[in-house]
Amino acid sequence: MLKKAVILLPGRPDSPAGLGKPTPLLRVGGLTWIQRTVYTAQWSGVQEGIILSRGDWPEVDRQILEDPKNRAFLCVSLVPGTEAGRNVKRLKEFLQEDLLVFFPSWIVDRQILRALCGTEGPLAGPIAVGDRQQRAADRAKGLPALALLPGSRNPDLVEALQAADPVEAFGRLLKNLPAVEERLLGEPGLIRAESQADLAKAERLLFQSLIKPTESFLSKNFERKVSLAITRRLLNSRITPNQISIFSILLGLASGLLFLGEHRLTHVSGALLLLFSSIVDGCDGEVARLKFQESRLGSLLDFLGDNLVHVTVFFCIGLGLFWRGESSVYLGLGILAALGTFASAFAVFRRVFHRNGSAIITFSTPVRGEEMDRAKGRLRRQIEFADKISNRDFIYLILGLAALGGLRIYAWISALGSMFYFFYLLYLYRRMGRLSRVSPSSDA
Repeated sequence: MLKKAVILLPGRPDSPAGLGKPTPLLRVGGLTWIQRTVYTAQWSGVQEGIILSRGDWPEVDRQILEDPKNRAFLCVSLVPGTEAGRNVKRLKEFLQEDLLVFFPSWIVDRQILRALCGTEGPLAGPIAVGDRQQRAADRAKGLPALALLPGSRNPDLVEALQAADPVEAFGRLLKNLPAVEERLLGEPGLIRAESQADLAKAERLLFQSLIKPTESFLSKNFERKVSLAITRRLLNSRITPNQISIFSILLGLASGLLFLGEHRLTHVSGALLLLFSSIVDGCDGEVARLKFQESRLGSLLDFLGDNLVHVTVFFCIGLGLFWRGESSVYLGLGILAALGTFASAFAVFRRVFHRNGSAIITFSTPVRGEEMDRAKGRLRRQIEFADKISNRDFIYLILGLAALGGLRIYAWISALGSMFYFFYLLYLYRRMGRLSRVSPSSDA
């Protein structure tokens, strides 16, 4: 597994070597290129890194030194002077193992990079990762987006990095190495971010990568578009994902109280506020993933807050019907819906959160990530079904029925649906436990 990385910086734009070259300070999705590259490397398992340049980049130095999330990267300049010899010695000491090398102007998908870094055992040979649509000039110079270099090649690498332009020198070295394996990726696996002209497309591709494949039609085509528009305006602010989560929870709780009102317009307002709460709830995860601000606390806050809102809304719908003179049956339906939702949340919490220790849960599916990866055939389809029926499309049903004065219908749907989901989860978890005792990869 790759634990070390070198990030190559181009020459400064005010130097002859840097004319026309990309800048590591270009901001994409709320982060500069150098910040995004460092965070991506650390997220993928890199434990130690060097940011290498020919000239001084004081702005980069400041960002790296002052960043509390930067755990192990340091800046090394090979500009001639009293520090040059010391830096070369430091570089030689660093390059003793297999190495991951980042070239300027590319944003690498972190899931793809984690898979590359997670290869067991030492590298058998050099690997160059490039873009399928990479420019011909770059291919001629042998400049990929990133490279994986076995430790046995590192002495040659040190000599190359002492050349006038480390980026081009390393490209020539890689091109001349025998048996270089080439892997070509397309967007959004590799995104070019070389200049301001690339910025709009790069951000659009980054935002598209946030859309989950399991999302419903309404979520993809309405809620996600609105949430991404809000996220775009939040990225360069100091608002944190947890603050967004708390705000969305408060909106959701307020929406539940509106269902206690007397008038249909109040109920419609509650449904609209609940929909807005759901949209804002999507922003916390978008900001967290784009700015690498995921946390265990954030995962718990998002999951528990969502279910608290659901329990409140379902209970208030039943209680509001009872207060407005309907049968006590509707109060019972509200209590049943709340209990079913609470029981399902508790089951998922124990399965996904409690058993993952201190891990960060990015997507709250009804099973752990590794279980979903191992599931096949009928079992996988059953897990996907559980994930789909737990989405938030029910909000549109609440909105429609509230407008038509049909909340009595939804009280029955929420009570029966929540209990069905709870017992379906119990069945699913029991079946997964039984299959895991027989074979961890069973697809019966």
